[in-house]
Amino acid sequence: MRYRAIVTGIALTLLGAAPAFAEDERIWFLSTSFNYSKGDYGTNEDTELIYVPFTFGVRFDRFGLGLTVPYLHQTSQNITVTGGGVAAKKNKPTASMTTTASQTEDGLGDILLRAWYVVLQEQPLVPEIAPYVKIKFPTADEDRGLGTGEFDETIGVDLSKTFLDNRLTGYLSLAYTFIGSPSGADFDNTFGWSIGAAYGVTSSFSVFAFLDGATAIAPGQDDPLELRFGAEYRLTKAVKLTGSVMKGLSDGSADWGLSAGLALRF
Repeated sequence: MRYRAIVTGIALTLLGAAPAFAEDERIWFLSTSFNYSKGDYGTNEDTELIYVPFTFGVRFDRFGLGLTVPYLHQTSQNITVTGGGVAAKKNKPTASMTTTASQTEDGLGDILLRAWYVVLQEQPLVPEIAPYVKIKFPTADEDRGLGTGEFDETIGVDLSKTFLDNRLTGYLSLAYTFIGSPSGADFDNTFGWSIGAAYGVTSSFSVFAFLDGATAIAPGQDDPLELRFGAEYRLTKAVKLTGSVMKGLSDGSADWGLSAGLALRF
């Protein structure tokens, strides 16, 4: 499809820019988190979802690249994890679906490749602007309900601006994801957004809150909307801990969730 060629072209352009930063200081990073959520997503059964991503990447002055390899565990086949969020399955059950509806599955999720570039650094009256592209590779087992078996591509932009002597930072993210539909499904592309802020209580401790939303991926599914808030603690210059809780505000989201993360830079 034409959009896939466009996204791939942008990604290759960003990747091709990496040699230009070869003389700049490189910051390597490694992060992981444990993410648990539970909800019915508008279906007739709750799903418990555990998502544990391992991300390895590098940042230069303006360019960044990250590769995420996730572990996925889910307790029903009523949802599908995509590159743009969770899609609820509301089709009438077939004989094969009936035997797997309550089946717990776990294994490798879909691998993600993300590249971004800061086109405009923050100025007194201007936020930092960093467009990005993300490609989801269909490495999750479609037959076990861990993925769609299709590529997803995302084009997005992150904006951030600091205030109050750099203690308060506002964030806005906008993204459009092209969702690949597996056989027997008709998923819609999705537009997602996130708005929030973080406040530095001390030099090493901060709190944050975000409101996240998106258009629904599956026909008949409510638009996801959720509130997320938490805290971040920097143990050292190279080690950071985060924790958060999430509350779903629509039937398109999980009812609630929690997350704990660890990030290293070297």
